[in-house]
Amino acid sequence: MANRFRLTRTCRALFTASAVLGAVPAGMALAQDEVQGQDTARDAARGVTVTSRPRPDFDPLGVRLGGFRLDGMVDIGPGFDSNLFGRRNNVVSDGFVDTGAGLRLRSDWTTHALGLEANMLSRQYFSHSELDFQDWNVRGFGRYDFSADTNVEGHYRHTREHLDVFSTEVQGIGISRPVAFDTDEVAVTGNTRFNRLGLTGGALWRSYRFEDVAFASTGGPLSLNDFDTVIGSLGASYTVSPGRALTATVRLQDISYTHSTSRSRDSFTWEALLGFDYDFDGVWQGRIAVGWRQRNYEGPGLKPVEGLAAEGQLTWLPTQLTTVRFNVLRTIEESIRVDAISFQRLQAGIAVDHEYLRNVILTADARVDRREYQRPDQTASDGLLTLSARWLLNRNMELVASYGFSTRLERSGGFDEYDRNLLQVRLRMSL
Repeated sequence: MANRFRLTRTCRALFTASAVLGAVPAGMALAQDEVQGQDTARDAARGVTVTSRPRPDFDPLGVRLGGFRLDGMVDIGPGFDSNLFGRRNNVVSDGFVDTGAGLRLRSDWTTHALGLEANMLSRQYFSHSELDFQDWNVRGFGRYDFSADTNVEGHYRHTREHLDVFSTEVQGIGISRPVAFDTDEVAVTGNTRFNRLGLTGGALWRSYRFEDVAFASTGGPLSLNDFDTVIGSLGASYTVSPGRALTATVRLQDISYTHSTSRSRDSFTWEALLGFDYDFDGVWQGRIAVGWRQRNYEGPGLKPVEGLAAEGQLTWLPTQLTTVRFNVLRTIEESIRVDAISFQRLQAGIAVDHEYLRNVILTADARVDRREYQRPDQTASDGLLTLSARWLLNRNMELVASYGFSTRLERSGGFDEYDRNLLQVRLRMSL
């Protein structure tokens, strides 16, 4: 029945299109054919995915300001959280309202680039205002192009973020409220190419400043976890053939804590990765790098943290209407817990985007997030599933509905097992 309905609808559409084309001048019909041909070419272009595909009838136009373009959006909508604190017992649920906004001003020049952007997301709960948060960031960036193959780019960004109450980090310090922190970041990167050989280098400085509140496990302030980090990186790629390249990356990271009582946590990290970027046939595209990472601490008696370093993404385009993405990332991250220094984190997942209609995009995202602490010896693995639908009403409005389910698949002592359901509906308005 569904196939018959779809066939009938297609026949009616073809009949209507034929009648309309027969009623317009031949020149106009040829022009329409040319535009449709261009749209089809864009849709079928190599590497175009469901989310990156242009949709001229629904993409926001923005505002032209000389050589710049201004884009903006505001969205708002209600939601429901079935397990606010990520507990197995004494489960508490509540409704909330999310409000988001974003602005981006970017140059539209043929060479060089300059821009500013700002984003904000806030959440207000109906009955548990202590869990309210407001995240935001501002960023300025610029790029100078020496040639088509050589450029240097820099940016500054300030960010206000938070750690959720159901994360192992917040649960480990014994508080039941989001942990807010600010970061400042300055980065410079450069890229160049000599025939088949491409080189890239970068330097980044970032500060972390935590909201200064006492926590239950020691009564000390969270600002004891404030630190600065400097990261330097050097990468090279060798193009074997168009769309296929071998890659090598080396990164060095220095972490320095600002409080004297935390100086034993200062560390130096190095990592080296080898990999490849590969466009198999336009249907499969991959970027994979694997290597080794080691972090050494200043404090006596603190064992180094070392292990496999991995990062990669594989994209599969089974049809023009469906995109499948596989991704994996393994990192070492700092801990805000008193009884832990840092932890190794493995994130892996699969996401499917499907264009059900030209203006209806369906997405399913399944991920696993595993954290391994060395001191104390603890692990926790969370599974997350997100289902969402975007209905593009016109150029300026879209409706987004999503359902998220998270569960603790595996854990050691000190962490709770829990299930959490999250429902949201948002209306987004864009320039």
